[in-house]
Amino acid sequence: MTLRHMLLSMRTSRVVPVALALGLGTLVFVACGSAQDIDQASPADSSEGQASDETTSATTIADEVTKTERSFGADVQPVFEANCVSCHSDNGPGTTHLEMATAGDVASIAEFIAFRVEDRQMPPWPLSPLTQIAYNYDLSMSDDDRQIIIDWAAEGGTLDVEPDSPLVSTSQAYPPIDADVILTTDEPYPGSDALDDYRCRTFDPELESDTWVKALDVRQDETRVLHHSLIFLADADLRDAADELDGADGRPGWQCQTIPRLDGETLFQAGGWAPGTGPVVAPEGAGFEMSAGDFLVAQWHYHYDGEVYPDNSGIGIEFVSDEEIAAAGGSLTPVDNEILLGPVEIPCATYESGPLCDRDAAMARVQREFGFESTFIPRLVNGQCGVTPADFAHMTDGVASSSCDMRAPRGEVISIWPHMHELGTTYRMTLNPDTPDEVVLIDIDRWNFSWQMGYDPVEQLTFEAGDTLRIECGWDRALWPVGVESRYVVWAEGTQDEMCYTGVALLDN
Repeated sequence: MTLRHMLLSMRTSRVVPVALALGLGTLVFVACGSAQDIDQASPADSSEGQASDETTSATTIADEVTKTERSFGADVQPVFEANCVSCHSDNGPGTTHLEMATAGDVASIAEFIAFRVEDRQMPPWPLSPLTQIAYNYDLSMSDDDRQIIIDWAAEGGTLDVEPDSPLVSTSQAYPPIDADVILTTDEPYPGSDALDDYRCRTFDPELESDTWVKALDVRQDETRVLHHSLIFLADADLRDAADELDGADGRPGWQCQTIPRLDGETLFQAGGWAPGTGPVVAPEGAGFEMSAGDFLVAQWHYHYDGEVYPDNSGIGIEFVSDEEIAAAGGSLTPVDNEILLGPVEIPCATYESGPLCDRDAAMARVQREFGFESTFIPRLVNGQCGVTPADFAHMTDGVASSSCDMRAPRGEVISIWPHMHELGTTYRMTLNPDTPDEVVLIDIDRWNFSWQMGYDPVEQLTFEAGDTLRIECGWDRALWPVGVESRYVVWAEGTQDEMCYTGVALLDN
């Protein structure tokens, strides 16, 4: 088993994705939702977030309210529709936390929204000013638009339109794919009594000839329980093995909580989804090759911390056109995926206690829950980075961090996807650190588990032979979930475990 084909997982507290989700164009390598989510203060969770009948009647119809400096219809609504609605409506990644379907939805919590906007937590664009290169799909809001919302909320969040007036997105965080086929399954997965349930299912595009895939798009169904998904390409000769596993335990699909394999063969990851990510899109002249009879395997990670809901998520596929394939001489540039792993060693803080605060006991728990392969990963990563658990033993004030220098994979970078879980606070990737050529590629000073984005360079970024990457991750045990037994945290796949993971998609030149 190589790191390149290692698939890990993550989770969220109430939403839906990791293992790894790969992002291309908007390539994802993993993902999830978290204790840091907006849902903690969501109006769906607090009576204080709901507008009373009195508030509604006092802040709706134009001729019944005092005119403010900011007109909702003329000034404020266009800002919401250009910056917020695409994520907070329909199946957008923010909808499970806060819906912005109507003017009344936003007016009822105007002060809360203004706080999030003023604090620059929304719209989500986690990169700090220390990041030295530009990326596509920047979701950050202009200072002028930000001030419009802040002023409107300060003036009372009044409406001069009907509260049920729909908000319609005028821009999208990620351009939609032009799917040639949308694949679904015959029956939904009903769920289980497991806290974290990893389920693999097959999706067959019924290819009669060889072709190339340009884009993959996960069509999420039940986002209240779908934590993440990974999409893998499977050769036609593996179909019998997949059919034998499918439904063998009486439920649709089969259990695959660590590394999806068929007939002993590790599958090639081509895409995925997690909250905050867009579709997988290969650049022009590149793609994923599929032969006649090949099919897809989706690994769905379900997280059930409350009710269990059936899910029937599907996959959209856009194929490269015959004209583009012909123009490329019949063959495109394959996309390659590399996985870069940093150490995770987070001792219990001095104010915590319990049997699982012993590292050996914590490792034994990981093996019981996720199998031997999961215990292999911490040992392998520590060895490659030249560290031991003793190097982290002093980190008992509740804050822990790790750093690892590694050889950069060679090639033109399409997308970089960092990933941690719910204890994550900071992430940094630096190219050629401590040299005159040092470049901070990604710096996130306020990690948000719900917005794990793929970062696609605006200008060409190529890793050359001899380049070094430094990956740094930071965690805070103050974010430990209430009611969960304290434990030493190592690299593992559960929601209360952690990762220091980076996926990189490159052109395989």
